[in-house]
Amino acid sequence: MKTNLLNISILVLLTAVSLCGCSNDDEPVAATDGTTLTVTARADGFAPAEGTAQTGIPHTRAAESGYTTTFVKGDRIGVFAVKDGNVIADCRNVPLTYDGTAWEGTVYKYTGATYFAYYPYTDGMNDKTSVSEIVAAFNTAVATATDQSTYAGYTACDLMTATAKSPIVGSSLSFSFTHRMSLIEISLPVQKYKTSGSADAYEYSAPVLNPAFSLAPGSGSNAATIKPYLMGNGIYRYIVPAGTSGATLSGVFHTADGKTIEYSKSSLSLSSGNYKRLNVTYSGAPSDIPTVRALAVGDYYYSDGSICPGDASNPPSEGCIGVVYWVGSIIEEDPLLKEDHPGCTHGLVAALQDAGQTVWSSECEDITNNWLKNQGGTYGIATLKEENKMQGYANTKALEGYNKSSRVTTENPRREVLPIGLIRSYAGAHPAPASSSGWYFPSVKELKFMCWGQNASNETEGKKMLDGQFGKITGASSLQSNYYWSSTEYDNYWAWFVRFDDGYVYTYSKRISSYWVRAVLAF
Repeated sequence: MKTNLLNISILVLLTAVSLCGCSNDDEPVAATDGTTLTVTARADGFAPAEGTAQTGIPHTRAAESGYTTTFVKGDRIGVFAVKDGNVIADCRNVPLTYDGTAWEGTVYKYTGATYFAYYPYTDGMNDKTSVSEIVAAFNTAVATATDQSTYAGYTACDLMTATAKSPIVGSSLSFSFTHRMSLIEISLPVQKYKTSGSADAYEYSAPVLNPAFSLAPGSGSNAATIKPYLMGNGIYRYIVPAGTSGATLSGVFHTADGKTIEYSKSSLSLSSGNYKRLNVTYSGAPSDIPTVRALAVGDYYYSDGSICPGDASNPPSEGCIGVVYWVGSIIEEDPLLKEDHPGCTHGLVAALQDAGQTVWSSECEDITNNWLKNQGGTYGIATLKEENKMQGYANTKALEGYNKSSRVTTENPRREVLPIGLIRSYAGAHPAPASSSGWYFPSVKELKFMCWGQNASNETEGKKMLDGQFGKITGASSLQSNYYWSSTEYDNYWAWFVRFDDGYVYTYSKRISSYWVRAVLAF
């Protein structure tokens, strides 16, 4: 679930919510004629209680949708049916999953029943009989959820509920969700950029240095350290229980020139479905108006999706996870990347360290012909042997699927493609932002341009550039003057590699030599 909020000064956005539910413990035996309801759902965003909604909000992630809240593939809701004041036993917390187009799951039509739903789904709601009980349960959980720094942690706190219009006509069940928790949003001053002067230009910002936050939930209460979710461009969000009153938010961060900035806002009171935004500023703070600057090879990329210009004399090491080595979109060459991460059209990033060294596999197999061709287009590609496309994301997802298939797990575990495990381990230790593709095993085309440099025909200019940039970041390691595996196979015996001491591209046995592996991501 994605929530997109307003970029204005401190204000309160109010959404009136009136939902009904029943709490009688008796469960009726309700009859259904077997009609399956087709469920549709929409979610209202936070609307301004005063002033006019602004336009031109920076879009830092894929599929932003202004001020609305939209459901995305994989989101789950829980559905209840109530009849004669009781929850129907066979329609209690029924989970429905959004596949990107429709809600999957089965909800039956019960004559005379009313329906309510909530998001995000949890098994812990199975004993609830009304919307008010669900809200109370989430209020208790959110009060202790001090770490909302991940997208999953943040959205897990953002309860929304809905009731369907009654009576149900035909076989359609429609829900309109509203937010039931409250939200505090903090905007820290950072240098903002956009890639051009056009209205749809990509916007990004420099990283925020050493931010820390604390929250005292009520007047006189003790402050606790909290970890809000970073939306990008210095904007942080933190969900609090509905009806939070008298809260105090405090924070601190550092500037690039060594200043320590502290701030505090007291007497924050929020009701259900509203948020308050705190715009932090100080003398000499960067302008909120973005500077026009195109992305460039050599830029530094951070775990929160922020970017530091590559020509910075002292780029921050904190939070840096890689260096941009290719600028531009690759999604037309990688159909699965286009489907899963349509906003990743800006460039490729090389990881700061190697993921490890290994053979490609211990037992050779033609994965394309023996397995991939039977997967029905699941991975958007027909072959792992494509030498001239940047399709490493799709290659990686296909190889992950292959490693989990019976050809490996049951028939011969030695067939496992070992660099995939190295990439997975590296990704676990060096999290990438949700706005990116996540780390993957590069194709031979993506790998050779890491060595050659963008638009180069051979040699090692790309390696030289990356090594120079890595040298400015604490903890980064230079690329080996040696062999690196790609995710592109050649046949049942051989896979493609790039030799980084001279840019040589060729193939070798999957199971004989141990070569290096370095992850990349698209953003």
